[in-house]
Amino acid sequence: MSLADEYPKTDGESRLSQSITHLRQNRRAYLLIAPAAVFLLAVVGYPILETFRLSLYRSPADSTIETFVGLQHYVEIVNSDIFYRLIWQTGRWVLAGVAGKTLLGLLIAVHLKNDIAGRKFFRTAFLIPWGIPYAISAVVFRWIEHPQFGYLNAVLLKLGVIDQGIGILGNPDIAWLGVVVADIWIGTPFMAIIFLAGLQSIPQDLYEAAAIDGAERWHQFRYITLPQLKSVILMATLLSTIWTFVSFDVIWTMTGGGPISTTATLVIHIYQVGLQNGNLGRGAAYSVIGFLFLLLFAIVYLRVYTRGGDEL
Repeated sequence: MSLADEYPKTDGESRLSQSITHLRQNRRAYLLIAPAAVFLLAVVGYPILETFRLSLYRSPADSTIETFVGLQHYVEIVNSDIFYRLIWQTGRWVLAGVAGKTLLGLLIAVHLKNDIAGRKFFRTAFLIPWGIPYAISAVVFRWIEHPQFGYLNAVLLKLGVIDQGIGILGNPDIAWLGVVVADIWIGTPFMAIIFLAGLQSIPQDLYEAAAIDGAERWHQFRYITLPQLKSVILMATLLSTIWTFVSFDVIWTMTGGGPISTTATLVIHIYQVGLQNGNLGRGAAYSVIGFLFLLLFAIVYLRVYTRGGDEL
């Protein structure tokens, strides 16, 4: 029997009638999710569409008059030198931040999974950086890295590593590192907790069988832990990438995008152009470009990570 004979099509039944039948059969479910769908459309969907629309207009913040300019903002942005510098600085910020949080989070999770003294205390203590408001953490790190009164310089001077205080946040070459360290400290607990939950779901029998076969700890980690954590790592790094890309408060509190805009990312520049300078149309165009970057990254990342038919 062929597949067509086993599942014959209903004569005269169109796609529209099938959809209507499906809606009737599941109308209660759709009615239950309708309030949430309307809320998302109002809170998320409308601002996105309005940002796309606003990017096509010249819209000064101190005026209610909008002038349609089409794709002029996009053309000017792509042809400007600052755009490519922003892409480089944003990519550097995201790559260093996500890599640091992922590696440290995985290392912490592996150690917290073991039966160590004070494990419950450390599991709770590692959540503290994530629970503190980002702006407060940024202020603390700005004080730590202060060239005269900062704790970091005091320790380095005491150890004889340096002869005089280093103004990390005032140095255009290394200021971004000072900000990245703060972001890694804030975001690592989230990654550690997610990885720890994933590690606890791995059957212990796999490690016992590998140990019997003579596999060392490194081989167990490489061939058991990492493959079993694949879906967890995928979602954690994807979320961390999005959050790091749109991060604003840490950079703005510590450096304001300086010195000489060396720590400015795309999000910082959007704020400066759209709100500080009052060019809402240009700021909206930058926002659309950032949104498209994130969307493209998510699609490519998911396709590459799940190639071979693996499911999340």
